Amino acid sequence: MQFEICHLKIYIIIPVKPFAQAKTRLAPVLRKPLRATLARALLTRTLDIANAKLETWNLKPLVISRDLMALDIARSKGAAAMLENGHDLNSALNEARQWAMQNGAGAILVLPADLPMLTTHDVEAMIELACEPACVVIAPDRHERGTNALLLHPPDALHFAFGPRSFDEHRALAKASTLKLHVYRSPTIAFDLDTPDDLKALRNACPTLDDRHLRKTGF
Repeated sequence: MQFEICHLKIYIIIPVKPFAQAKTRLAPVLRKPLRATLARALLTRTLDIANAKLETWNLKPLVISRDLMALDIARSKGAAAMLENGHDLNSALNEARQWAMQNGAGAILVLPADLPMLTTHDVEAMIELACEPACVVIAPDRHERGTNALLLHPPDALHFAFGPRSFDEHRALAKASTLKLHVYRSPTIAFDLDTPDDLKALRNACPTLDDRHLRKTGF
């Protein structure tokens, strides 16, 4: 079954908020220009990780955003770029999913761009878990509340339910269906950067973090 997933076209959907509106919960510790710089750096890092596995897996990064600079960064990294028309994350992801399916996607991996400790191993491990013809792989955040990554095989296997308690929501949807459910837990993919406490924890972890794209953000 792993042979099958190896030969599927898998779109990595990366939703990106406008940089000027990014990371507002970090406002007490980071000024607005620095938050925008951080958001750009995180997107660049996420695209580099997606591209690192292009030769092993048939991965196609797709950035969806209302921010034209984010779309320019995506194109500069060889990713597809899609202007968002939706009004919330789930509608944006539905737009991206429809486009991916029209362009031959056999599976999709939703990968937010605010995972500063994400590794190529995380991406590969989630794909390797998706070995059944109809399955879902969920990566929760470190609090076991949010969904930090979601792999759907096939792409329309599940409705998107991102928001508060989305980990429970996605699990419940999968369990109510005939889909095989896998949960992928990893300290690197579980770490998302939203609050001042997250930023403090990230700075403490910096000695082991590949921060080539974060150096201008004050870490």
